[in-house]
Amino acid sequence: MSIGDVHDSHLSIAKHVHVASIFLQPALKNDVVELFSRAKKAGMTTSLDPQFDPSEKWNLDLEKLLPNVDIFMPNETELHLLTGIEDVKEAVLSLKHVLNCIVVKQGNKGSLMYYKGEFHQKDAYLNDQVVDAIGAGDSFDAGFIHYFVQGKPYKECQNFGNLTGAVSTTGAGGTAVIKNVESVVKIGKERFAYQGD
Repeated sequence: MSIGDVHDSHLSIAKHVHVASIFLQPALKNDVVELFSRAKKAGMTTSLDPQFDPSEKWNLDLEKLLPNVDIFMPNETELHLLTGIEDVKEAVLSLKHVLNCIVVKQGNKGSLMYYKGEFHQKDAYLNDQVVDAIGAGDSFDAGFIHYFVQGKPYKECQNFGNLTGAVSTTGAGGTAVIKNVESVVKIGKERFAYQGD
């Protein structure tokens, strides 16, 4: 897929654009700055989960890209490799001049969000019987974005992202157990003492 496959007519009927695995999409990666710029001009909200770069070049122009990304969603390893900074908070602060919001996925440590000059750590919903951790990061993204597009407070988005990521680990295949929002909440209450609805 390339920028030529994303027409303004697509952007005009959508509310949010999320891009994941940008390093696996070389044709789109070359124009990802333009894609996010067009999305913002069309009045959309945006999010990006860079995911791993199999070439390990990590050549993404964050200075140009991140001002048009509402929610930047790397995991700890990806953030470290993109910035060259090991400490998570220091890595985040190295980007603060171009960030709107970043939420860093930290596996069984939960997630760390930086928004409006403040850090927010949210503990993980720990699953002591993990079936499959593949897809937990993507599931986190889906949970966070689901709340975000509804205009919920960022801390609630982060919490629901943590829950959705944890729920995905209760079955094989990453998304097999996530049928809909109701199933996430049901499993969350049964397995993780989730208090929301």
